[in-house]
This record gives sequence, structure tokens and C-alpha cells, in this order.
Amino acid sequence: MEISTVRRIIVRLVRKLQLPEYVFLVLVAFIIGVLAALGSYVFMKVIGFLWHSCFLPLLHFGQSSLFLHPIIAFIPLIVAFLLFLLAKISSPSIYGYGFPEFLVNVNLKGGIIRIREALAKISASIVTLGLGGSAGQEGPIAQIGGIVGVSISRFFVASEQRRRTFIACGAAGAIAAVFNAPIAGLFFALEIVLLGDFELTNFMPVVVSSGMGTITARALFGNQTAFKMPPYTFVSLWELFFYIFLGAVIGLLAYLFIRIFYKTKDYFRKMPCSPYSKPFIGLFMVGLIGMFFPQIFGVGYEQVQRVLNAEMSAQLMIILVFLKIIATAITLASGGVGGMFSPAFFIGAMAGGAFGAVVHHFFPQITAAYPAYAAVGIGAFLAALTHAPVTAVFLAFEMTGDYYIILPILFASITGLLVAYAFSRESIDTYELKQQGIDLHAGHERNILASIKVKNAMTPDVVVVPEDMTFKEFLAFVRDKKHTCFPVVNGKGELCGIISFQNFRKMLAEEGPKDHIRVKDLDTKEVVTITPEENLETAMEKMRYRHIERLPVTDPNNPKKLVGFLSQRDVLAAYNKALLTLMGREEISEKSET
Repeated sequence: MEISTVRRIIVRLVRKLQLPEYVFLVLVAFIIGVLAALGSYVFMKVIGFLWHSCFLPLLHFGQSSLFLHPIIAFIPLIVAFLLFLLAKISSPSIYGYGFPEFLVNVNLKGGIIRIREALAKISASIVTLGLGGSAGQEGPIAQIGGIVGVSISRFFVASEQRRRTFIACGAAGAIAAVFNAPIAGLFFALEIVLLGDFELTNFMPVVVSSGMGTITARALFGNQTAFKMPPYTFVSLWELFFYIFLGAVIGLLAYLFIRIFYKTKDYFRKMPCSPYSKPFIGLFMVGLIGMFFPQIFGVGYEQVQRVLNAEMSAQLMIILVFLKIIATAITLASGGVGGMFSPAFFIGAMAGGAFGAVVHHFFPQITAAYPAYAAVGIGAFLAALTHAPVTAVFLAFEMTGDYYIILPILFASITGLLVAYAFSRESIDTYELKQQGIDLHAGHERNILASIKVKNAMTPDVVVVPEDMTFKEFLAFVRDKKHTCFPVVNGKGELCGIISFQNFRKMLAEEGPKDHIRVKDLDTKEVVTITPEENLETAMEKMRYRHIERLPVTDPNNPKKLVGFLSQRDVLAAYNKALLTLMGREEISEKSET
């Protein structure tokens, strides 16, 4: 029996049962949670197999003698080669950090996810993480849940709103399964994936999926926390001040990480070579770091556990903070594939542990041992990096399994978030999108306008009016013209004003000769202009602010040189064209995946 036939039978049965919408959503969320957890389980197992069966033997072989030690630097090149093969089979779009694109697809493109491309990117992340790349597994895992949600939505031919809800259900189930953290899975989906959309229609099914993901994972992995931590003790109220100060340090580090990552990404983007060769360069650099500090390889949970077990010196932790930032930035900027959560755990644990070791050395009577600060650092750094404090607090709590740690995590996370926010209002996921003119909170229409440059919508052939033209000549001139607003130019052809009906309507009502009146006596001298490289959202804001319908487009290097004219009609035409193109691509994508 074909899948399409099965789908028709099930859809027909669901319609015949006439289930209330909330019952239908709960049942579907139940299924999505289980499937997302199973997908995450397979993902984790494959990464674990590559790590233990391939990467670690190669690493130990390189560490076996001084002569063989340089081999370690070349191990990540295996990742680059396998990524090259995957990119050739699918497309170069698999390269790099892909979670911001996932957020755009969910929130601005109606939940449209190209399943084949997403599967190729997940395969690339398995290769990157399983063979030593410095990145995280949570972004790809959330996308696994997203694929489950999209597939279910297509099966039931769901609306756009339901599709977004099902994707959030998948992400919640997958994250909850990986960390054995149902509350964190819930808030990850609502706070990060759906950008803080806590509507009841989303909340209820996401709760169900997160719970089912956790139950399924416990059946597969057992009921255990991601990290084992000695019992937390709150030694003194004075410690709250240390945790607040730790939060400030963490906030600075998070901002530094974001800046370094995107500076590194710009560097590799401008590198004059093929995108296929960039991972070879970047991952070799990661290998060189790993020759001397192999702790930076991979997801890094073993190293986090060492810190929580108090098995690492403060000096090494400080070094690893900065090396992990550099290694992660290079891995993902050069084309390696993965997420940011695991590096955030690593950096937060190392920074918190080092900070705790220092304060405990000087104030042993009023501070806990440094593993407590490392656990707090995990949550604080994640909050500052993602601007998602609720998710970070609950995730840190559920990963360590210690209720008493919530209060210091709250203090440190809020402080870290405020400090990071003071330097940049953008998180690790929205920083580059903002540079591209994409605002995840702005809505679909504004982002379409922001994606179109003025030069692609303007009218290049401009009808101009000489400033010495008489009023009588001007009336004859505009009689057969469609527009009522014209740029005024001087004898050199330079823009010197704007004249519209508003300028000369009073003159029409006045009696007496008007032959002596010229255009330059009536035009508006303060001209609002725009450049070809600006976007249509900016253009519309200028039009609304000044209550005008047309804008002169000028050369960015010479504000008096007119290169075009942009009207509201031009903006609308460009918007409609972009919208139709986008809808066509989505329709083709939907058909190709079914």
C-alpha cells in the first residue's frame, strides 16, 4: 500500500471522528515527541560511534609518541574531506552554523523546511562532531525535531500556524530527550524557536511533546542527568555577590564570543578561495590547537564533567575558555556544522570554574568549591549567549539535578544577560540576521522589504525639472505627466530640490502675472534622499515619516548626483514580485519533498 493511500485513509478517519482541535493537537504532539526522541537517539548514537571508534583511536595513536604527535593536527581534515563529499552530493549550503536560518524558516517563512537539505546538514553535523570538530549537537538535534514536525504537518496538510506549532513540538521533544530535561525542552521551543510565543495553542502541545520526548529518552538512555555533580552547598549569603560578579564576567565573555565568531566568519567569507577548500584550512587550524590542547575537540562534555568533579586547575580552565572560543569560531566559520549549546556549556563551565577557584582561594570560609561556580557558569553563559534566560536556568538545573542551584543561576544569568545586552542587543542567533536587515520579531512583510535593495526597485530613467523653468512652462510640462512630484536640478545636473503639487497649488489660486516666478522659487530645498544600497524597508520609513510618495535615489559618494527615483508604486511592485517568487519556491520545495 502506497504512503499517499495510507495518508488519505488516516486523514479521512481523523475527519470522520471530528475530534476537537485540542484533542487532535495533543495526539499529534504525542507522536511528534516520540519520533523526535527516537531521531535524537539515533543521532547521538552515530556521533558516539564515530567518536569512540574512529576519532579517539586516532587521537591516542597520535599521542602515543612524540614522533607521531603531529598526526593529531591532520585528523580534522577527515571531517573537511567528508564535508566536501556531502557538499558535492547536496549543495555548499550545508556548510556552517545553520540555526539562524532554521529560525528564519520557522518564523518568517511559515515553517517551510526543505527536508533533504536539512538531512544533509544533519549528516554534516554528525561528521563534524563525531570526528573532532569543535561545535555542539543541540542545534542539529532541534532541526531533527523540526523535520519530524514538518513531516507530520505535511502528512495532515496542516495550516501554517499548525506547522509552526508542530515544529516547536519536535524541537521540544528532541531537546528534552537529549538532556532528560522536559522543562528546558518546553522553554527552548517557546522562548528560542518560537521567539517567546507562549500562546495556549502552542503551549499545550509543546508540553506534551516535551514530556513524551523525555519519557522515550528515559526508556532508551535510562533516567540520568547529563552531568553528575556533587551536592551543591550554599555556604554564605555573601556568595550571591560573587555570583553576580561572575555573571558580569560571563556577560563580557559571551559578547566576546559573538564578536569573535562573526569576525572569523567574515574573514573566511572574504577568503579568496572556493567554499569547498575553506573547511580544510579552518579545520587544520583547529587540529593545530588540538595538538597541544586536545580538550577542545568535539562536544566537550567529558571536560565539563572533569570540572564538575574538581579535576582541573584554574590555569588550564582559563586557557581552555579562550581556546574553545577560537576553536568553535574557526570550526563553524570555515564550514564545519554544529550548534552552540555544547560550546556554551564548555566555556561557561571553564569560566565559572576558574572564577570559583580564585574566589575560593581568597575566601575559603564564605564560598563553595569551584564546581558550584562551574555549574552556575553553564547556565549564565548560555543565557548571555542566546538571550534566553528561562531556558538557560531550567536547562542548567535539569542537567545537574540540583534544585538549590537555581537561585545563584538566576542571579548570574540575569546579570550576564544584562551585561551582554548592554554591549549588543543581538544574540548569537540574531546578530548576523540583523546585519542582513532581517528582524525575526518584525514580521514577514517587513523582512521581505528589508531583503530588497533600492537599486532593484527604483526607476532609473528620471524626469527632471530645471530650476530656471518658469511657472508657466512648468504647468505645461506637467500636463501630460503621470507624476505630481519631480526632482529639480541646477545647470550642472545636480539635485537641488523637489517640486510637487503641494508647492504650486497656492500659486494657482493667486491672481496676477506669474511669468517672473521660476521653479527654484517654489521647490523644497530640504530633500530626503536614499541610496541604491539601502533597502525598501528604510525607504518606506522615510516616506511615512515625511508623508511623501517618492524618493530621489542618489549616488552614495555624491549626494547631489541623481541615479533614480523610487515611488510607493515601485516598492509595492517589488514586494509583490518577491512574494510571488518566495511562494513559488516554497510550493516547488513542498512538491519535491512529497
